[in-house]
Amino acid sequence: RGMSMNVNRRVHTYIKRRLPSHLRATQNIFFFMFSTSALLGIIPISIWFFWVNHTMGAWSTLLATGLIAMSMVLWRAGFSLAWCVCLYQLTLLGVVLFNACITGGVTSPALVWLAIVPLMPLFTASRKSAIAWMGLSLLSVLTLYYLESRGYWRSSNIMSPSQNMAMPGASSLEGMMFGATMFSMMLLTQMILVQTYDTANEHHLRRLERTNQRLTNLSHHLVVANAHKDSFLAMVSHEMRTPLNAVMGYLGLLATDTHLPAQTRPYVEGARHSASHLVTVINDLLDFSQIQQGKLILTKQAIHLRDLLTNTHQTLAPKAAQSGLSYTLTLDPSLPTWALIDPHRLAQIILNLLGNALKFTHHGYVRMQASFEPTGGEEALGTLILCVEDSGQGIAKEHLDAIFEPFVQIKAEDQRTDNALHGNGLGLAITRSLVKSHAGDIQVESTLGQGSRFTVRLPVATTSPPLVRQHEAVSTDPTPYHLLVVDDHATNRLVVSATLMRSLPNTRIDQAVNGTQALEKMRSTRYDLVLMDLIMPDISGIDVVRHIRQEGKEPFASVPVVALTANVATDAVKECLDAGICAVLPKPFDREALVHTVLQHARINTSS
Repeated sequence: RGMSMNVNRRVHTYIKRRLPSHLRATQNIFFFMFSTSALLGIIPISIWFFWVNHTMGAWSTLLATGLIAMSMVLWRAGFSLAWCVCLYQLTLLGVVLFNACITGGVTSPALVWLAIVPLMPLFTASRKSAIAWMGLSLLSVLTLYYLESRGYWRSSNIMSPSQNMAMPGASSLEGMMFGATMFSMMLLTQMILVQTYDTANEHHLRRLERTNQRLTNLSHHLVVANAHKDSFLAMVSHEMRTPLNAVMGYLGLLATDTHLPAQTRPYVEGARHSASHLVTVINDLLDFSQIQQGKLILTKQAIHLRDLLTNTHQTLAPKAAQSGLSYTLTLDPSLPTWALIDPHRLAQIILNLLGNALKFTHHGYVRMQASFEPTGGEEALGTLILCVEDSGQGIAKEHLDAIFEPFVQIKAEDQRTDNALHGNGLGLAITRSLVKSHAGDIQVESTLGQGSRFTVRLPVATTSPPLVRQHEAVSTDPTPYHLLVVDDHATNRLVVSATLMRSLPNTRIDQAVNGTQALEKMRSTRYDLVLMDLIMPDISGIDVVRHIRQEGKEPFASVPVVALTANVATDAVKECLDAGICAVLPKPFDREALVHTVLQHARINTSS
């Protein structure tokens, strides 16, 4: 059956490709196939009729062959398909009735061909048209019976006894009635079957339509649920980041307090580590959500590649030293000094791989190697190759593919009891997505009990150094800045103010508890810089900036604004920049990044 369907499909495709483009509709293809089949069937019948000396039947079938061929020629020339089908049908009906009349009337075996008369309209026209042709065939049989039963017609009047092919007893009244009844029942059965098929098909279509409607509704509900999921994730992220901002800020202040007792410092560092891990979990969830939605956008920058690799590697050096591991970085001389790449995502890839290696390595080493392979003869293009190798517990071969799936964590028998923070199973899944977003590739080789080796290949372009370098880190700046901190959470305002006062001791800081108060202060006071929360109960931070940019007077309208927000999705950052915000810092904020950003933008304002 499958082979037969395949052959039919090939024949259908072959015919369709050979027809002109305006004749490739399904109805046209059916007309061509029915007409061709009729010609292939009638021509041998004509030859056979000549062979058995049935001259009138032979000439009638030859005439029918010519008329069917003419209908095909007219169709090919562009005549209406309906008229061509009508000519075909009349020809077929005529040749069947003519041969029935000369071979026994209503008892003639030729009438059996009336069954195929309605077939073409079933495929090339409407159901009503097919029923009409069935009715015409039935009327023809009844008319023939009436003429013969009344004595107006006798097949023997036309043909000689030697040519008369009627069955014995065919001319009897009972024989004619029986033949007419049988052919009438056949045609009526055809009509009933067509109606039954249409009814069943209509019922099937209604069920299919209801199923499609249910699937459409389900799809809509899934889209709505996914949107709710994204909104929920953004809301939860914001609500979690807000207290984390205070926790990280206070812990940062404690860590830099010179009066902190020595025995208390490890407790503070432990708390900072746990809070930092929680921030990583939140960031992973948000990154994974963005990747699922296809909203992850790379921001390529000219970076000092060796510095980035070295600084990123050193981020986890204290953790490696605490575990007593050999932690080395090897930079190949082939590495370019400057490269064009997204520094944040590259650092994220490296930290995920190194963090994973340190997590599951209890003794031995964790090594990282970086090299560069030029692409072809173009010096500006090449492949950055990063290898992270460890002597940890390794991964079984059957689990090598699963480790890149989201929320998958491989159970290990040998795990230290003090390493409670094992993550959420998204690290490697996000890493693979980030590598693929760079059009790169990641591979893993591992032997259970002997360690693992991850190799990342990223296409990068070398570039020239930028004209402006980032501000160097400063411990304190005596410049008397005048800043405004806007946040509806008092704790966040206190943390930001205390953090800035630690590095900018002469700074005067005003506070606003909502967007309305912030707008009033910004319209009356010329601040050197405004630190703005985006989500507030009355007016959002973005709307505050838009109002001051559009309605404020100089110099108030051009005050630099830096956003402090938990929502650092790409579209949210773009909306901030479009509204006139200078920079966006995530919550919880990094102390040095906050001070650098304030110095970068506030200095521009004070110098103007």
